[in-house]
Amino acid sequence: MKISYFKNIKTFGKIAFFGAVLSAMTGCEKDLMLEPENNITQTSFYTTELQISQALTGVYSAMVNASSRGGFDVNFYLLASEVRSNNFTALTQNGNRDYYAINRFQDTSSTEEVEVLWEDAYELITYANTILARIDAVPFADNATREQYRSEARFLRAYAYFELMRNFGKVPLIDKPVSPEEAVSIPRTDLATLYDFVTSEIEASVAGLKNTYDAKNKGRITKSAAHAMLGRIYLTGSGYPLNNSSYVAKAKDHLFTVIQGEGQYVTFAPTYADLFKSANDNKYHIFEIQHISGGVSQGSYLPSYVSPTFGTADPLYNAQGSLYSANELGVSQSLINAYEPGDLRKAVTLKTQFIAQNGQPDFANYFIKFREAGAVLTNRYDWPVNFPIIRYEDVILMYAEVLNNEGNTGTAVAQLNRIRQRAGLSPLSASISSSDFTTALRKERRIEFAGEGVYWHDLVRWNIAVSVINQAAADLNYNYTITTNDYLYQIPLSQIQVAGYEQNP
Repeated sequence: MKISYFKNIKTFGKIAFFGAVLSAMTGCEKDLMLEPENNITQTSFYTTELQISQALTGVYSAMVNASSRGGFDVNFYLLASEVRSNNFTALTQNGNRDYYAINRFQDTSSTEEVEVLWEDAYELITYANTILARIDAVPFADNATREQYRSEARFLRAYAYFELMRNFGKVPLIDKPVSPEEAVSIPRTDLATLYDFVTSEIEASVAGLKNTYDAKNKGRITKSAAHAMLGRIYLTGSGYPLNNSSYVAKAKDHLFTVIQGEGQYVTFAPTYADLFKSANDNKYHIFEIQHISGGVSQGSYLPSYVSPTFGTADPLYNAQGSLYSANELGVSQSLINAYEPGDLRKAVTLKTQFIAQNGQPDFANYFIKFREAGAVLTNRYDWPVNFPIIRYEDVILMYAEVLNNEGNTGTAVAQLNRIRQRAGLSPLSASISSSDFTTALRKERRIEFAGEGVYWHDLVRWNIAVSVINQAAADLNYNYTITTNDYLYQIPLSQIQVAGYEQNP
């Protein structure tokens, strides 16, 4: 899908219906056009297998950058998650951009980024709902393809709800196309019901998905992606705030299923650097956002968001490559200090010095993980490297976490040591205590997934975000403290006004 599935798609606009709960999304355009826009209606479009395939492309495309709006990688994983954690330090505020408010826990229901999260997820859900409502009436050459498309749409819809749940808690559950009048009458759904819906949807999707795809369709959801996502969702639900202990065994089963497929369906990359090269897209990650450079509006915005403005003498210089100046939004010293001497991941993940526009060295802490030296871009939203939503290393470390929690620390150590040894670090002792292993694993997850939007959600499900963030704020003499109420974002003001939802505490 990296090369062919998104490559030749053109603009198709307003094919999905947006209710009042999605009111700000009515002008969005997606990449599904097969005939002139003014000739396309919902009735005429969703009538052939090809059109369903094109519409499904639009569901995937909903995760991708739309110019300065960003994409799921920028909005859900960078701003809403990574910037929220103590991996970032927002030092100065640039205009009306929201990274500073999010990092300092000053965001409100009127913060634009909060609105974007809500809109982007429901945009994807709306696209998926439309396909699922119409797919049975469309003739297919074979039923297996129909079930594959249905399964992909169900997975993606459930995944979008999971991101909404992690960021907003209770949200309206809309599983079919609705009218504006219906939309405003749908209340927020309790968390347990949402978890039941999301997990049952992905569980049901597994049978229709393929283990692998040909080169033309690389990037589609696989069985391994479904199992890995279920492992993440169940493990998340076993922690704060749901604390459903029955989910642990389910997480273990799905994670182990993925691990059993190593060498056949999933691949452990030989080096850490191999994970973040566009040449290796769809090779090592289990589920990733597809990016293509070249002015096709499918590139990534993320590398520009997290890098300073380099001078022409710097090896990472790109004329279109940076959004911020140095010292606006930077990697925290806390994260830098967390790396052990000799950790090979550090040089792949971040830098602390660059050549400025005046040709002189400048010092700032910034991520480089998704920035490719020598890339030629049409604009700053055009980076080619795919973004990993979930990768195999996460499965391995989640599985190790479950093993340790059930008392199998020795087996868990072997899993974690695979990650450490690839990073050039000495292995942990097989005789390490369960408590010390927990500490080591939490540190390992922070380092392994730095810059990928994983750590904040880890802190929340472990229910240690309050202590970690408050300590970080105190160390930096920042005048704020947080409570568990700050684990969730405020419901966007526009949705409160339109639908009358109760606000998060």
